[in-house]
Parts: sequence; C-alpha cells; structure tokens
Amino acid sequence: MPRRPVLLGIFAHPDDESFGPGGVLARYAAEGVAVHIIIATDGIAGSVGDPSNLANHDTLAQVRSAELANAILALGATSVWSLPYRDSGMRGSPDNDHPDALIRQPVELVAQEVLGHFRRLRPDVVITHDPYGGYGHPDHIRVCEAATAAFYVARGVAAQQPDGGWRGPQKLYYTAFPKDMVRFFLRIGKLMGRDMTKFGRNQDINLVEIAQWDTPVHTRIDVSAYLPAKERASIAHASQYSGGPSWLRAIPGPLRARFTRYEMFTRAFPAPGVGIENDLFAGTAMSDR
Repeated sequence: MPRRPVLLGIFAHPDDESFGPGGVLARYAAEGVAVHIIIATDGIAGSVGDPSNLANHDTLAQVRSAELANAILALGATSVWSLPYRDSGMRGSPDNDHPDALIRQPVELVAQEVLGHFRRLRPDVVITHDPYGGYGHPDHIRVCEAATAAFYVARGVAAQQPDGGWRGPQKLYYTAFPKDMVRFFLRIGKLMGRDMTKFGRNQDINLVEIAQWDTPVHTRIDVSAYLPAKERASIAHASQYSGGPSWLRAIPGPLRARFTRYEMFTRAFPAPGVGIENDLFAGTAMSDR
C-alpha cells in the first residue's frame, strides 16, 4: 500500500490553525492527506470579549482546548497535539515573564519536542508561522524558530537513517500575505486620523512595522471551496472569534470572497522556483496522491 501523504501544521496558539491557513488545512484533509496539527501553547493570554466566566488560567485553558477540538473536527484534520507551554502574550506584556511562557524556554528544547512529533508523524510538508510572527507575536516567532530547526534536523537524520521509506520532511513553508493590502489600509487609516501603530482590540499591533516586513509569496492555494469549513472552525473558537478583522467585515460578501479565496505561503525549503506554485506537495514523492 502506498504511504498516505502527510501535512503537518505547527502553530503557537489555539485558533492560529483556523484563523490562519484553515482553508489549506481543510482542503488537503478533504483531498485525503493526513493533516496533523501541533499547538505550542495554551492560549491563556488571548483576550476575550466577555471574561466573566473565564476568570482564571485553568478555566480559560480548558475552554480554549475544547474550542480547538471542535475546530479540528470542522477542518477534518487527522490529529492535534499540544506542547506544554503557556501563552507568552504580546511583546512587553507581563505574560512574557511567566516561567512557563513559551518564549522563556530554550529554542533547542522546543525544537527537540517538535522533532519528536516529526519522528512520530513523518510529515512530507510542514507549514508554520513566518519569522516575523505574522503581526510580531513572540510565540509565533519562537514556533517558527523551533519548527525550522526541527525540520532541518529531521532531514539530516532521515538521510542517515531512513525510516520505513520516509525520506524526512521535503518542503517547509511559512504563512505569508502581501503587504500591499496592509499599506493600503495604512493610507486609509492615516487619512482618518488613526494611530496605526496601535491597532487591534488591545491596541498592541503596529501596522506601520508590519508593512515593512518582507514575506514573499511563492505559493498560492485556492481555498474558495473550503471557506465554509474555515469559517466553521473559526467560529468554534468562540472565546476569540469576532467575525474576522473589522476592515474585512465591512467589505461586501462577494468582494470579500475574492480577498479570502487564496491562502499564501513563503517557500522556505527548497529554494523557490520561477512562478507561483498552486500545490504544497508539488515536486514531492507524494505529488501523485
């Protein structure tokens, strides 16, 4: 029997898998790929609209774990795995200093834990956060560092010690999005007199800084048919879901679908070729799935 292709997504928080590349995860799961997801933290530092019944760490951690399980079902993923770390919060928050926070752990330790999952799940393709953490979140950055290190170690080990036909992970992708939209939004915000260095529900996202980060798009996956599954998975994260970004909600439905039709990635390994890919498994031994 041919081995089933495996896609592994490695993310920082419960909801990153849905709010981010949820369409891609749902698409490949529907196409018969074994989709596995690793979540590095408990998401305790995530803000909630109504915290009245989420007064302590244990309660919110349990709520977010249950939400994650429901989201995984909506995406059709094969499995979800959790690492034992605390959400570090945004840069400069008190959560940064908690001894269990992800960013307080040596990257080598986290990479070793991820590597253990590589050996167990034997992924062909790996996707994770970009080196800037999307919007600068320190947990996203740490996950990118650990996942990248584990990817290259796994490749080296597999080259020396083949494992039942597994050649090691063949491709590594970082989530990406063009900065043209961010820059356009910056111009609109400035015209409206808004401080675009303090954006988001907690005013802790610096869009001016984000617009300067280069996340080239090498791969673009059409997920239009899987947007309903992504939406169901996003809604499952009820403590965090607010209907999507406010600027996106203001766009009429048909036009909004055009903005969300594609999910994009930077190809970190192997080096990108000419043109835009439309399949994460292109060029792999599993490309004929």
